[in-house]
Amino acid sequence: MKRFTLLLFTIPSLFFSCDKIDDANTVEFDRTLSVEIPVDIAPPAAIAGKSAAADFNFSQSQTISLGEIEDITEYLNKIKTIEINNLEISFDGFEEGEEITTIDISVTGVGLLATLNNITSVNNSYSPEIDSAKLTQVATIFSSTKAITISVSGSTNTAPMDFDVNMDFDCHIEAEAL
Repeated sequence: MKRFTLLLFTIPSLFFSCDKIDDANTVEFDRTLSVEIPVDIAPPAAIAGKSAAADFNFSQSQTISLGEIEDITEYLNKIKTIEINNLEISFDGFEEGEEITTIDISVTGVGLLATLNNITSVNNSYSPEIDSAKLTQVATIFSSTKAITISVSGSTNTAPMDFDVNMDFDCHIEAEAL
């Protein structure tokens, strides 16, 4: 009976100790993963100069790789989990009267994250509400492949037009300690 009682008290403490050891071997840090997607819209060959008579379509993609982020590279093969808490999007490079009529922001393997409309030099910063399941999918792809491809597509009110789409993914990362 004494041995049984001893086992009853010893076994739970072993499990508790393993959890403590695992916690001690985990490094947690918060990072903002940023990507800039330059968009250059050339006018159709038949139209010279700027025109407000039509919409001008664009589509551009950019890959963000965890291996390119200096303070993450040393943990690259030790990442346990990534959580994406928020996405902030801003636009710059507009001239007077230029407007992005509509823009869709997508991630390969996940699909559409957000659609934004009527973006100008004054109205150019967003923190869209994104379905948490989609952010979890993006984080899962990031964790497994160490990269994601982001696509922006939409239309503008004028061409030629150049602007940048800047995205900041607010992330919480857990990795094995070095």
